[in-house]
Amino acid sequence: MRVFFVGDNSDNPNWGCRSTSLALRRMVEESGGEIAHTLFWSRMGKRDRYVPGKVPRLIEHLLGAAVDSIPRARGTVKLIARRAFGSTWDRISGAHDTVPRSFAEFEPFAEKVIKDEIFQPERRALEECDLVVINGEGSIYDTQRTGRMNLFIAYLAKRHFGKPCILVNHTADIGNECMAEMVSRVYPLLDDIVFREHLSAEKCSAFVRGDNSTLGADAAFTYRPAKNPAWSCVAAREGYFSVWPDSASGFNPLEPYVCVGGSSIYLRPDRPQYDPVPGFIALCEMLQKKVGQVLLTAPCTTDEKIFRPISRELHLPLIGLATPTQQAVDILGHARAYVSGRWHPSIFALTGGTPIVTLTANTFKTDALNRQAGLEGQTFDALKLHEEIEPIVELTRTYVTQGEALRRRLRNRVRSLSKLAWRNVRYLRDSMT
Repeated sequence: MRVFFVGDNSDNPNWGCRSTSLALRRMVEESGGEIAHTLFWSRMGKRDRYVPGKVPRLIEHLLGAAVDSIPRARGTVKLIARRAFGSTWDRISGAHDTVPRSFAEFEPFAEKVIKDEIFQPERRALEECDLVVINGEGSIYDTQRTGRMNLFIAYLAKRHFGKPCILVNHTADIGNECMAEMVSRVYPLLDDIVFREHLSAEKCSAFVRGDNSTLGADAAFTYRPAKNPAWSCVAAREGYFSVWPDSASGFNPLEPYVCVGGSSIYLRPDRPQYDPVPGFIALCEMLQKKVGQVLLTAPCTTDEKIFRPISRELHLPLIGLATPTQQAVDILGHARAYVSGRWHPSIFALTGGTPIVTLTANTFKTDALNRQAGLEGQTFDALKLHEEIEPIVELTRTYVTQGEALRRRLRNRVRSLSKLAWRNVRYLRDSMT
C-alpha cells in the first residue's frame, strides 16, 4: 500500500520531532505500508504563497527569470528583492498564503488545487497514494499553519481525491474557535483518528464518530534505554556525551543525577514573554543542594539559548541538541528524575522508569502526559518558575525517595503505552489483512 506520509518532522533538530517521526515511519513500514511520498513539517510551517490571476503570475515569472539570469548574484539579488519589494509585490499582485485560514476557505482553496494553481507536489502525492497518514503531533492548536495544513490535506484527500485518510499520534487543543470549527468539519470525514493522550480525546469527543477514533499513545513510547551494566560502562567514559559545541564534562552517570530541561512555551512570539534563566539558575542550585548531581538538557534550539549561559555560570554539564535520539533516551531513562515542560523528552525519561516533574507547555500536553503516566504531582507554571522552585524541588525529592518501586510502576505503565502506540497504524494493519 502506497502511503503519503504527512507531517514528517525528522528534518527538525528537536529531539522529539526527530524521534517520533522516525518511530511512526518505522511502524507504518512494519505494518505493510510503502512510504511513497512525504510532506515535511519544514515546508508546512513556512509560508508558501500564490499569486492569483494569469497576468500577475506571468509578471512574477518574468521577474524571477530576469533575476535568475544575473550571474553570480542570484542569491544576493533574490534576498534584497524579497526584503525590499516582497511585501509590496504581494499587495499589488494580491498574493496569499496557500493554506486556508478558516473552514470557509477550504472549498475555494481546494478548487485552486484542482486547477493546479497551488499545492502541486501535494496534489501529485494525493493522486498517486493509496492511503494518507497524517502525523498530527502537537500541531492542532491556536491557528497554527501546520495544523491548518494538516486538516486541509485531510479535507482534500477525502472530499476531492477519494483517498482513505487517518490522523494519528496527535494532541488537539481546540480552545481557538476557528481551529475548533475546522476540527468539527474535518474529523467526521476521516477513516481513523488516534489521539496520543486522553485530554484531547475528551475535548474532541463531539467531533468524532464512534467507529473512527481511539485513544492511543505517542510513537516515542516504543523507544527503550540501554540496560545496565552495559550502558554505564560506555557512558562513564570522559567526554562521551560532549557533542560540540556543548560540553558534558564533569557528568558522572555512575552517580545519581537529575535532568533539567526547558519548555515549549518559552521564547515564542505567540506566548507571553518571560525570561526563565534566573528561575532555572535558582532551581538548579537548590536541586544540587537537596537532591544531588544536576544535568542540563537542550532538546530544542530554544533550550540551547536558555541553558548554555546557565551551564557556563554554574559549571553544569549540558547535553546538547545534536545528541542522537537513542543517547538522549539512555540519559533520561537512567536519571533519578526529569524536570521540564517538554513532551517527548519526558516520554524518553518514562521509558526507563524515570519520574517526571512537569512544567506547563505551549498546550495542555504536559499535564496530560503527567496523568497518562499515572503520576499525581501537579504541573507547575513555567511562566512563574521563580515562584515554583521550592515545590518543584520537594516533588522531585519525593519521587527520588520512592526509588525502584516507583520506577518499576512507571516502566509497567510504559509497556502498556507502547502497545497503545501501535493503534496509530491500526487502520493500515487492518487494511493489510
